[in-house]
Amino acid sequence: MTHKFLKEVCQEVSKYPRPVNSLGSTYTKDLVKEFAIKNNLPLSIEEHRSKTTPTHFFLKAKKLVKLNILNEFKEHVEGKIFIVEIEKLKYINTLQDYIPILLIKDIVDIELYKDKINDIKPKAVIFSLTTIDTNFYQRVFNFNMPVFSIGYKDLEYIEELTYITLEPIKEEQIEIENISFDIGRGPIVYVITSISSKDDSYGSIYSASSIALTLGIAQSFCKHYNSDFKFRFFFTEEDSYNFESIQKHISKNLKHVYYAISVFNMGWTNKSCFYEDAHGDNSLYMSEKFYKYAKSINQNIFFLKTKTMSFLHAPFKNKDVKTLMLGSYPCIVSNTKYDNIESVRFEELCSWFEILSGFLRRFHAL
Repeated sequence: MTHKFLKEVCQEVSKYPRPVNSLGSTYTKDLVKEFAIKNNLPLSIEEHRSKTTPTHFFLKAKKLVKLNILNEFKEHVEGKIFIVEIEKLKYINTLQDYIPILLIKDIVDIELYKDKINDIKPKAVIFSLTTIDTNFYQRVFNFNMPVFSIGYKDLEYIEELTYITLEPIKEEQIEIENISFDIGRGPIVYVITSISSKDDSYGSIYSASSIALTLGIAQSFCKHYNSDFKFRFFFTEEDSYNFESIQKHISKNLKHVYYAISVFNMGWTNKSCFYEDAHGDNSLYMSEKFYKYAKSINQNIFFLKTKTMSFLHAPFKNKDVKTLMLGSYPCIVSNTKYDNIESVRFEELCSWFEILSGFLRRFHAL
């Protein structure tokens, strides 16, 4: 029954793209609220005004080419441009006058070369995936310069350019909505997921599957709850680089919070538990416990660290809350135009449900 519920919710959420304050986002928020009301759960709804910068702009070339902003971009940059395979960077000592376009095979590649890129000091970096032609949106951290992505087919339109100037886009004020409900009593454990997707993606793998997983676990706890912890299921539209609305939330809601778990890409292979991310260590103790539990029930999972990626649990770290970051990684199609309901691996979503719901039910034994 639960597996059917997971699929139905994922399909329902995947009907529309879900950028902040969109029809799809509103539709999904209403779905979450209706779930809480139907199950008589105490519902909390917060609205925060948050600064945001559009996540893309257009570069003037043979045709207008879309550049996606993957980290902070606050200052004008300009420089010479050339296209280079990322493996060739090891032969380059400096790029201080340049904005290179890096050709990479996988999103993991740019992480492998992060230190080298920072050492050779380009003005900015634009990268393009060579194995799939799509606009790529995953946030990256710990680069000392702005990082952008570009679709592979768009390279032909900018090959004749030798010099480019990039101007930041003006920040906007938007309303961000956070929704949460609690099950149980005791010290609080957050389970955090994103509602959002990009405007050209259905985000079925990225966030629809995570929403389905979170509601599926909540539904199972409504039917049978036996724990010394209170579980707070937290859904947010937050999509900014600095997690502003989440920081505002935890500034008023931190009492008795002991753990924060974030989930993403629940509808894909490569299940991963991150003991470290771009914002530092996650709880090694809890990460090891989760990894060992997954292995004990014969589930394949990676135990790894990343220096360039993070997620919605990050603001809790500064408040001494123990964190756990779970996701399927790498997932090259996540939050792209190819991220739709047909791409979801439902057997993986069900597998994630068995692992995380079982782990949370045994949380008191940690």
